[in-house]
Amino acid sequence: MAQLLSFVFASADLVLEIEDRHLVSFATGAAMRLLSRSADSTLGKPWRELFVPADAELVEAALRDTRPGERRGPYTVGLATQRGPQPAMLTFFQMPGRDSHVAASLSLCAPGIGPARLDETGLTGREEFETAAANLMKQADRDGASLHVDLLEFAGLTGALSSMSPAEAMNVRRKLAAMLRAASYGGLPAAAIGPDRFALLRSGQANNAEALAERVRDLAGPRIQLWTGALALDAASPTESLRAIRYAIDRCIEEGPPLAAKSFEAALRQTVTESTRFKDLLREGRFELVYQPVVNLKTRELHHYEALTRFEGGGGPAATIKLAEELGLVVEFDLAIVRTVAQALCEAREDVRIAANISAFSLQSEGFIDEVLKVTAITEKIRPRLMLELTESHQISDLAAANDLIQRLRQAGHVICLDDFGAGAASMDYLRQIEADVVKFDGRFIQALGGRPRDTLILKRLAELCRELEVSTVAEMIETEEAAKAVADLGVQLGQGWLFGKPTPKPESMQRAPSPVAARRRGEVESWG
Repeated sequence: MAQLLSFVFASADLVLEIEDRHLVSFATGAAMRLLSRSADSTLGKPWRELFVPADAELVEAALRDTRPGERRGPYTVGLATQRGPQPAMLTFFQMPGRDSHVAASLSLCAPGIGPARLDETGLTGREEFETAAANLMKQADRDGASLHVDLLEFAGLTGALSSMSPAEAMNVRRKLAAMLRAASYGGLPAAAIGPDRFALLRSGQANNAEALAERVRDLAGPRIQLWTGALALDAASPTESLRAIRYAIDRCIEEGPPLAAKSFEAALRQTVTESTRFKDLLREGRFELVYQPVVNLKTRELHHYEALTRFEGGGGPAATIKLAEELGLVVEFDLAIVRTVAQALCEAREDVRIAANISAFSLQSEGFIDEVLKVTAITEKIRPRLMLELTESHQISDLAAANDLIQRLRQAGHVICLDDFGAGAASMDYLRQIEADVVKFDGRFIQALGGRPRDTLILKRLAELCRELEVSTVAEMIETEEAAKAVADLGVQLGQGWLFGKPTPKPESMQRAPSPVAARRRGEVESWG
């Protein structure tokens, strides 16, 4: 009966019982589905052989730590099968009075869920830890679990490992990684964030950190000292919590766990406040667009306008948009900008063209392109008149996939511009892998031309390259006639800056942009190129 009760707690696709020698003593369920072998074939076999080598230490550590009446897991693990690693969820339970046996359940992972990437010791990277933690916070919110991130420093660990042979040190590192992972929520591997320092996602039911320190001392010696900092997370606000986690980890790297924990709560409160403020700002429409002219540098004819954002109070957009990207709110903001520009084009003369900025974060977000095309499908005549400028404030992780999305926009009739070109390290990769219609050179790059002959030569060669690729070029932040003539002589076709006009509340009719000495005159309409 005790055995059957334990299986009730471990109900899943496959249930096992492991005896004190860590051999499988009972197995039933869909073993063929999970393991590509029968349940009976596992009987009497070492338990750890069911798992990929990278997870073997984890399952051994979790099994050792399971106590009577305690449930451990679920852990995301990889099963060793003839087909290759099979992602699965693993949970343990030990019935009181049955101390020599532990029940285990195995279930197939939901589509898209799999083990995190591990290094050779069994730890994961900081970026993957942060991303996985955000996903697990959503799961914890559904499950009603309270989560916290433990920042741990095992002072003296590096020195202790240096006195061991390389093989002994690696063995200790692997056992430590498995121990930390066994204590984590969802089996998320710990992240190494500095010498002797680790970040670990845990639930309120996890063992205390001092118990981990004792196990580390058993492995590496009695001189190991533990310093900790606990970051209580708000599972209902995973994005805000993730931003605060990043802040706290940065502090931990610089100052250690205790000081990082002290600053975390304030950072989380500030992040939640900022998130709420931005959502309110977006919902209430407390921002406006102004329109700055972009001209043909040779003829000074007005080519198009760029829509620039101004927030309540007259502030510029850079810091607020950066915050929106970090909080995952920039998609809604970018769609609001596209809707506003589309409406402006519907109300303007048919020869007015406007460029709207979109973040690379939004471009890569699921469904964003569909929403943009839905907005501009209201009247498809505006699509050729609505340029989309892709900003480089957020790095594109997959340029090939991004290019596929951009081509959908181009095929629908939109013109695509790579904004801020020359400001980021990825600019040349963007030009090489993304087929765009226009490149806008970053203003800081333009303003440095006068005193840096090297920059002048680079800009000239880039303009020549773009011309050969049949890509139009724009120079921004042009404030003097000397600068306008210089970039035009280098082969740049279009210019933007206060020399040609300040931003205005509404796009005016297509007409000659102002110059210091000439009044506005009506000009001819050009193509984007």
